[in-house]
Amino acid sequence: MTTSLVRTRYATPLDVAAVTDLHARCSPTTLRRRFHVPVTHVPERLVRQLVSPRNGWSVLAEQCGEVVGLASAGPLTADLLEVGLIVEDRHQGSGVGSRMLRDVARDAHERGYRRLVCLAEPDNDAVLPTVRRAGLEGVPEHVDGVVEVVVALPARRRGLRRPA
Repeated sequence: MTTSLVRTRYATPLDVAAVTDLHARCSPTTLRRRFHVPVTHVPERLVRQLVSPRNGWSVLAEQCGEVVGLASAGPLTADLLEVGLIVEDRHQGSGVGSRMLRDVARDAHERGYRRLVCLAEPDNDAVLPTVRRAGLEGVPEHVDGVVEVVVALPARRRGLRRPA
């Protein structure tokens, strides 16, 4: 699969059922890496918060009408945005996460954010390559048992390309 077969768009409350289904198709390992605790079921209340984060936004990835990934973005400070990604297991490593992260980074830059932070489990080797493939540079730091990857957004507006 290539990302050219994947469409990204803003998620809306109408996507809650499809995003719930996405989480149901994910393995326990994928869910643990996203939520940093063992999870067997993601309740609809949490899915609603992920789809419509308070003061934030989310981007989803679709292939053939099926949601295969979700990026949720929520502000921590006036210039720092936390981003959480989940990609269905069978689509991991195909560029879906990088594409969603690139879209969120572009939007964050346009909305005035200067940095992104992604939290990851220490054994999650996919985070830094995902950041790099999105055209970004991340600086990892171990904090309280997780890895914080901080990404400085470019100073110039032209620094982030819109995907083709």
